[in-house]
Amino acid sequence: MMNQNSIGVISKVFADKIVIEIPDTTKVDYNFWGDFYMCDGINTFITIYKSRYEKFIYQVVSLYEQEKAFIHDEEMSKFFGKAYFEAIPIGEIQGDEFEFGLSRFPMIGDDIFLTINQDINTILQLNGDDISITLGAMATHNNYIPRFSIDKLFTNHMSILGNTGSGKSTTVRKLLHEIVYLSQKEKISIENVNFVIFDVHDEYESLAEEFVNKVEMEDISIPLETLTMEDWINLVQPSSAVQLPILMQGLRMAYLIEHGDLEYEWIRVFCALELYNNVQTEAVAKRAKIIGLLNGIQIEGIGEILKQYTQYGNFESRGANFEAQFKEKLEGFILGKSTYTYNECWVKIEELMNTAECSVKTLNSLITGIDIIFLFEEMKGNAQVRSYCSTLMSRIDNLVATYSQTLFDICTTKKKKFQEALEFKKGFTIFKCSDMDDSDLLFLTGYILRLVYAKQKEERQKNSILNRLFHFIFDEAHKYISENGHSENIRSLKIFEQIAKEGRKFGVFMILASQRPGELSKTVLSQCNNFILHRIRNNVDIDQMRKSIPYISDSQ
Repeated sequence: MMNQNSIGVISKVFADKIVIEIPDTTKVDYNFWGDFYMCDGINTFITIYKSRYEKFIYQVVSLYEQEKAFIHDEEMSKFFGKAYFEAIPIGEIQGDEFEFGLSRFPMIGDDIFLTINQDINTILQLNGDDISITLGAMATHNNYIPRFSIDKLFTNHMSILGNTGSGKSTTVRKLLHEIVYLSQKEKISIENVNFVIFDVHDEYESLAEEFVNKVEMEDISIPLETLTMEDWINLVQPSSAVQLPILMQGLRMAYLIEHGDLEYEWIRVFCALELYNNVQTEAVAKRAKIIGLLNGIQIEGIGEILKQYTQYGNFESRGANFEAQFKEKLEGFILGKSTYTYNECWVKIEELMNTAECSVKTLNSLITGIDIIFLFEEMKGNAQVRSYCSTLMSRIDNLVATYSQTLFDICTTKKKKFQEALEFKKGFTIFKCSDMDDSDLLFLTGYILRLVYAKQKEERQKNSILNRLFHFIFDEAHKYISENGHSENIRSLKIFEQIAKEGRKFGVFMILASQRPGELSKTVLSQCNNFILHRIRNNVDIDQMRKSIPYISDSQ
């Protein structure tokens, strides 16, 4: 770089900025090696040459003019103006490598130059043999279109952030179209670098159909027995104090009933007898509960005996001990159906519950299992358990009404289509989930992410080199991958945080698109290496960006 191309010299040096004195603002544009360089003021990159192979890179953040006095022997006190630029440090170039941040700083009097295109390539870490894509021209260099290395862009987690209408979805589509174009141009197979898109606004219809597998929610079904406890938490959103233990116990009870280890009828009879013997409560309500539990169960002779069970909670005596017959009939039914005596039931039930899995095949089985747990709690004197869990049951009832014929249908054809979708035979798999609410999105995204991650870990154990990579695109990520620190309900982000920390070594990457970075999980956001930032105005979101991106400045 020839000295005549210097636009100014350093007049002040601080740890966080430098002040540049510009002798003539009309001479800051010049031609160098056939390229024309223009100083556009704020955001312009500038270079200080410490040696031939060592350069400091700064970015202009403010411009101002300051008056200075002429020599004192003039007839009148006159002043002239001088221009000054303030610039903040970006990083340094040593040889062909760029690193954010400075380990040393320039000196007063060092010359300042506009950053040349070769150095911008170095800053963007693009080597000549890298396969790359472009997103557009740089705002500060109208004649320069940066290219981004595919390897560096898609081997890290990424966040695309900005307010509504700032262009997040357009950027994602641009990236995907560039991938398609590159695969056709370079003859690269994209089936091994899969992109899994959760489309919440039907915005990805323009992708070429030959590369896309579109998955409609009404065409697939998820086997409930494959859900883990984390999946159930995301799906049902229980509170931690009461509802989560009830949910876990209900799943175990449903598992035992579905596998024939326990039978609903004799458990109801056992609960009725236990209620009669040991629970002290209001007589009329107690009688109604017992009759309700025995209703519909075929126990020989029980009907006549129940006729003697008065509304006052006792048996009429007409020469026969109806109370003893009542107990004998119920104990006999329990023994005949379960092979356990009445006194053995609690021990046997607890033994089975301790070994049961938190797994269920249908939502109706879960409702049955939870209802039995409610009965057990009521027998222990917890009369308010049903009211405490009313929101839990409302949520499960809503799942039954909404998804029994769709997402959790027992149809084998739909389950087969879901398994086919998980084979990811094309480069892009789009899950059309625009009709799902936020909690259901949290479940769906976390569930599929967990399945893929487990499969990739298994593949890594077999082979040192992974044959496939997966990039999950979470649109409107703040809706479900949120910090959510003030809700009494549990929202499990364990799988997202695990992928953020460990996914890279197993070829699983996340691309978050969000208009509210301040609401995103701090753990997930902190593990993103690449950021594409659009217009962000909210102070909370801007502050989160300061914390998440160590090399960003206030002006940027």
